[in-house]
Amino acid sequence: MIASGTVPSAEVAIIGLGVIGGSAALRLRHRGTALLTFSTSSADNAMAAAAGIPVAATVDDAVRQAGLVLIAVPLDAVATVAQSVAGAAPPRATILHAASLQRREAIDAMPEIADRIIGTHPLAGSHRTGFAAAAPDLFHLATVYVERRANARQREDAQLFWSLAGAAHIEYASAEQHDRAMAWTSHLPQVASTALAATLARAAVSVEGSRDRLVSRPGPGARDATRLAMSALDIWRPILQRAPQATLDALRTLEEEVQALRAGLQDGDWNAVQNVWERAQRWRSSIEGDEGEPA
Repeated sequence: MIASGTVPSAEVAIIGLGVIGGSAALRLRHRGTALLTFSTSSADNAMAAAAGIPVAATVDDAVRQAGLVLIAVPLDAVATVAQSVAGAAPPRATILHAASLQRREAIDAMPEIADRIIGTHPLAGSHRTGFAAAAPDLFHLATVYVERRANARQREDAQLFWSLAGAAHIEYASAEQHDRAMAWTSHLPQVASTALAATLARAAVSVEGSRDRLVSRPGPGARDATRLAMSALDIWRPILQRAPQATLDALRTLEEEVQALRAGLQDGDWNAVQNVWERAQRWRSSIEGDEGEPA
């Protein structure tokens, strides 16, 4: 780590060295961008430093001379970190955050801090956490949602930063539009994967309480569908606590589709089953080949 008082100038500062911040730092370092980073995790700091990423001793040291700051911390920590960053960064510095929700009530920052930071959410990630899960190609060809309220300079800075990180598409949307989209394409898959894995966990135990060896060794289909179930609740709890109403709407819709399939199978109503099946096939086929899908 770089001792306080000996901090070099940096074009970019990244606060948070988990999967998102760590991956961005690895990519920008590879591209030769002048960079400083900081994390409250000593383990992440140590791994980042071992990977050749400059790690400052404090948040202030990391952002003091930066023209752009990315805040890549859990959703419930964004407001606190943003306040520190805003107090130490140059007045004209662009401050971005990479949280998975963007509405002001989800960020829960003071109005003057919320005005200063712009949400930029890359549709990429991992069920793993920390710098150990970071990868320099995580954002390869990814789509990044940027808040529409960003001014021209902030848009330019966000586009440059995420293109350097490897992203290929920028999608401008309001915070409300973004969060509603995440309810359906991020929150719903996570909860559905968790519910499916919990269901298989119940099926893997017989009436006598012993493990069913065959159910406990599923094929690739079940593994793919339940990958997200390995995600930590510590990461997801603040997201789901602050999720929009659309998340509950999405879950109700899923329940309706599952019920329609169950009823169709129970009654031998193959027209009903086919209705659900074909709608699913058409939608999945329509996105085949899309890049930057949410993790």
